Amino acid sequence: MGEVIYLPSARGQDEQKTGSYPTLTREDVQRLEGIRDNIEQLLNMVAGIRKDPEAVALAAGRYGLMRMYQLQGRAATMAFANRCIETAEIAEDLQQQ
Repeated sequence: MGEVIYLPSARGQDEQKTGSYPTLTREDVQRLEGIRDNIEQLLNMVAGIRKDPEAVALAAGRYGLMRMYQLQGRAATMAFANRCIETAEIAEDLQQQ
C-alpha cells in the first residue's frame, strides 16, 4: 500500500541525538512490508466477517495512533497520520484520472 516511513527511534529524542532517519537493509524493509501486508489482510478479513469495515477501521486506527503516540510522541504520530491521509488522497486522485 505504500513505502516504509521512517520515524525517529525514541520519543523525546531530538534531532541531534537521533541524527537522520536510520538506513534500513533490504531485509528490514521486506520484514516491515510483510508485517504491514499481513495486518492489512487480517483487518480486511475481520471487516468482512463482522460486516462492519468502518468499526474495524476506527478500532485499528485508534490502536495504531495511541500506540504510536506512546512510542514516538505527538508530533511524529500526527505527521505520520497526515502522510497516510495525503497518500490516500493521492491514490484516490490517480484512480479518478
